[in-house]
Amino acid sequence: MARHAVLIVVVALVRAAAFAASPPEGFGGHPESLRIRLVTIGPGADMHQRFGHSALWVEDTRLKTGVLYSYGTTSIANGGPVRFLLGRPTFWAARLSVERTFLLYRALARSIDVQDLMLTVDQRQRLLARLERDVQPASREYAYHPLRDNCATRVRDVLDEALGGALRDALTEPARATQRELLRRYIQTHPVSELLLMLWLNDAVDAPATQWEEAFLPRELARLLMGVSYVDGSGRRIPLVKREGATSPSMDAPAPVDAGWEGTSTWRLGAGGAALAVILAFLRGRGTHRMFQILFGLYHAVFGLTLGAAGVALGGLMLFSRLDVMQGNENLLLANPLAFALLPLGILMMFGSERAERWARRCVWLLAAGSLLAVVLKLLPSFDQDNRKPMALWLVANVGLGLAHAWRLRRPSTAPAPAAGVREGARGATRWWAA
Repeated sequence: MARHAVLIVVVALVRAAAFAASPPEGFGGHPESLRIRLVTIGPGADMHQRFGHSALWVEDTRLKTGVLYSYGTTSIANGGPVRFLLGRPTFWAARLSVERTFLLYRALARSIDVQDLMLTVDQRQRLLARLERDVQPASREYAYHPLRDNCATRVRDVLDEALGGALRDALTEPARATQRELLRRYIQTHPVSELLLMLWLNDAVDAPATQWEEAFLPRELARLLMGVSYVDGSGRRIPLVKREGATSPSMDAPAPVDAGWEGTSTWRLGAGGAALAVILAFLRGRGTHRMFQILFGLYHAVFGLTLGAAGVALGGLMLFSRLDVMQGNENLLLANPLAFALLPLGILMMFGSERAERWARRCVWLLAAGSLLAVVLKLLPSFDQDNRKPMALWLVANVGLGLAHAWRLRRPSTAPAPAAGVREGARGATRWWAA
C-alpha cells in the first residue's frame, strides 16, 4: 500500500508530458496497416483503482510505432474524492506512450489485458479520425460521470461509432446485475468504503440495466466485447474480438460476490452494537460504579460520531452534489444527520448529566422511528431503493439503542448509598462532625 501511495505521488508530480506521445508523421496514413487493440487495466489495491481502466492501443505496423489513446487523464487539482462526489470533475482524452504507461501500471502491480479488435479498413480509419479529434485541445475535455461518462464508456462509444451502431445493437440484452451490484463486486475488499458508497447512492443505480449500460466498468466492457460480432460489407459475420490466443485469466475470472443477505459480517456488526447498547444500559441502571456511566456515555459519543458523520455527508451530497445518483436518497431515514448531536450529549453523559441523557433519549427515539419508517415505506412501490446493506447495520443499531433507552426509562440509575459521615434528614443529607 505504501509503495502504491509513493508511486501515485511521484506520477502526480511528474509533468503529463512525461507520458504523452506524439505519433510520427504519416501515422495512420495507410489504414490497412493499422492494428487496433483494447487495453484493460485490472483493479488496483487502492480504493480509487478498484474499477480498472480502459484505453485503445493503435499501432501503425508500417511505421512500427503505436499510441495509447486514453480518456482517463485528469489533474490532482480536481480536489480528490470530495470533488468526485460533489460534482463532475474535468477529464480529458490524451495520447500516451504505450511503453511508459505499461511500465507504470506494472509498477503498481496492475494486470494488463490486451484484445485484438477485428475491424475493417474503413472502420479503423473512422476510429482513428475520431480518436484524433478527441485529443485536440478544443474537444478533449469532458465532464466525468462515474457511471455514464468515463474512460470505459468513452471507449465503448467511439467503437460503436466506428462500427456504425452495431455495438449498441449487440448489447441490448439485460445486464447480469444492477449497477449497484456491479460496483459492490469491485469494492467489497474495502468494507468501509463499500458501506458508505451503498449508503450514498440512490435508487438510480438499482434500475434494470442493459449490457450497454453494464459496460461502464472496464472489465465488463472487455468481457462483453468477447461475445459481439458484426456483419461486414460483404455480408460475413465477423467476431469483434480476435479469437486466437488465450485470454488472460484476469479477464475471465468474475469478481467475487458477497454471499448471504448483504453479508453476515454487516448484520453481526449491527446486532453486536445493539446488544452492547442494551448491556450498557442495564449496567448503567443497575450499578453505581462510575465506569458504567462513562461507558454508556462513551457509546453514545462514538455512535453519534460515526452515524452522524455518515448522515451529515449523506445530507450534504443530497443538497450539493451535481451527480444524479447522489440525490433523493431513502437512506436519510437510517443515517439521520441528527445523530451527530449524540456526540456532545454522550460526552456530557460521561460526566453524569441527566439532562443530556434525556435529550439523547429523544434523539435516539427519533432515529429508531426513522429507521422503522424506512422499513414500512418499502411496502410502497416507489420506495424501491436497494438499501439492505445500510439497513443490516444501522436499522438494527438504531432500534437496539432505542430499546436500551426504553430500559433506562423503566430502570433508572440506583441512587448511591450515603457515604460514611453523612446522615439523611428531612432536608436531605447533612454532614456532621463528632465533638
